[in-house]
Amino acid sequence: MRTLLAALLLLLVAPLASAQSFNEALTECPATLTGSSQPEQIHLQLADSHDEMMVMWATEVRGDAEVEWSSSAGDASASGESYCYNHDKAFHMALMTGLPLGEEISYRVGDGSTWSPELSFTTINPDAEHFEWISIADHGMSEEGQQVSDGIISDQNAQLVTISGDISYADGDQNVWDDWFEIQQSSMVSIPWVPTVGNHENEPGPGFIPYEHRFDSDEVKESEGFWYARDMPGVHMVFISSEHPFDEGSAQFNWIKADLEAANSEQAREERPFIIIFSHKPMYSSNSYHGSEVELRDALEALYVENEVDLIVAGHDHFYERTHPVISEQVVENGPVHLVIGIGGRSAYEELDEPQPEWSAYRENSSYGWTRLVYDGESRTIDFTHHRIDGSIGDSFTLYEGGEMVMPEVENSLGIAGINALLTLTALLGAALFTDR
Repeated sequence: MRTLLAALLLLLVAPLASAQSFNEALTECPATLTGSSQPEQIHLQLADSHDEMMVMWATEVRGDAEVEWSSSAGDASASGESYCYNHDKAFHMALMTGLPLGEEISYRVGDGSTWSPELSFTTINPDAEHFEWISIADHGMSEEGQQVSDGIISDQNAQLVTISGDISYADGDQNVWDDWFEIQQSSMVSIPWVPTVGNHENEPGPGFIPYEHRFDSDEVKESEGFWYARDMPGVHMVFISSEHPFDEGSAQFNWIKADLEAANSEQAREERPFIIIFSHKPMYSSNSYHGSEVELRDALEALYVENEVDLIVAGHDHFYERTHPVISEQVVENGPVHLVIGIGGRSAYEELDEPQPEWSAYRENSSYGWTRLVYDGESRTIDFTHHRIDGSIGDSFTLYEGGEMVMPEVENSLGIAGINALLTLTALLGAALFTDR
């Protein structure tokens, strides 16, 4: 009792942490009144500008948020904000600014006296002619999920990770979030992970509050950044929420419409020839567990087609599927391609719709892995590869500017399910070579 009273007295006379009042700590997260100030769960988050980078971390005890960094532009530092929610961790965020593009940045975070080890990342140059990233969904911390994490951590060339929802599967247990971030930290301190929300981010009890406190999309603490966009070299990435209203007239629909119209302008397409949507629930899925999110398709497919979206990446169903270019369930020459990549580690959904729909080009129902995408500015293409955790390649294709897709001959590319349907469709569609828009 005396120890607690002493701690309370100390906090009353000590300077208050940035944006985290004594009252907040006392009423929402009293366990943060004492404990270690050593930074943990450190992770980078993309900012609005490429010469900025947000860094977030957690500590046991509440305190100030400070970041120091060094680059060819010199040494700098900034103060950030600290906050908490109904959990026994304090969270911190601080923004690094004025960063040279395409250069390595050294940094550390802490409270001004206790610091993390020195870390580093390389800023993304939006005008670069080469860009590589990894996309996953439905991750968690199973043995298979750990192997996916190991694959990501060992990748020395990826500059970004996107995760299409159902991230940690905390489902109300906030310690699971802590453990998940600790596992991914080796990757997240060097490259940003960019999320969309899934149904498992809407947790029993706290809802989306843990997600809002642990990820950032708009440089505002505890913000509801559920839909946003980022410009990468050659690619305009749009992150939407299938867990919030998306019907015509909703705030999200209006935002998506305005964003896609701007991204599809002639000038924008010249700078970034590809538009990719990241969502949790899929518009097209032949998995029998959840299947296609028809309401999402009815609300947004016409908007995607009108603005010539190239690729939609989703999860939710725990299997892998790639569609042909498709509009209204009809295979076409110049429609969006849909990917379901819910193979990040959760138990596979093995039951599939039969017969395989005509729009379904390729599917696997019991594999785990991650997908890797490479933009090449000289050829203005995106090379896509689906990597399985056993080291084999499940699927690959090249997407050309204007919608043309080429399927290379890849050993072991015919996967676990749907082989006969794929062979039939390949013959009918002439090796899946499609003309320009």
